[in-house]
Amino acid sequence: MEYQFGVILIFPPEPLLTQVNVLRTRYDPRSQAVCDAHISLTVPLPRPISDSHWRELESIVSAIMSFPIQYGPLRHYLPHPGICLAIEPQDKLNWLRMELESASVFTDAPERKYPFSAHMTIAEFITVEQTLSLMNELQTTAPMGSFICESVAYAVPDSDFHFIERGRLTLAHSSSH
Repeated sequence: MEYQFGVILIFPPEPLLTQVNVLRTRYDPRSQAVCDAHISLTVPLPRPISDSHWRELESIVSAIMSFPIQYGPLRHYLPHPGICLAIEPQDKLNWLRMELESASVFTDAPERKYPFSAHMTIAEFITVEQTLSLMNELQTTAPMGSFICESVAYAVPDSDFHFIERGRLTLAHSSSH
């Protein structure tokens, strides 16, 4: 199972988490059944996280300053069906991802299937026609705003393949936010 050892991602704070979960439940309950609203960062871990791996990840993340993340407007990746919230800053999130994936726990991890593009999925198991319809329907009501990324979460699927947070890594705090 590709994700058996989990992944590192960002769970948005409330009330955004609930707002996006409501959309996911309505428009793509299959995705919502797997994981709450999130921004994927790393490829799946190829092995369990040991205590020394965790300390290494803590060291990496604690050297990175917290930063604002902007979410919205809606976007799609046609010809691949689905809609999501656009996420910025891509460069900062990609750097965070690369720093995390430089940890020894990611040695021999599988190659990324698609180029990294931070986003927050609303619906992915839909048709191209549903993608276009939802883009139109939700264009003026989809959440838009920002939050401060202060931590990343380590999430692992349970026996029902629902991702559960097993740990949180805290970024350094900046007084400039």
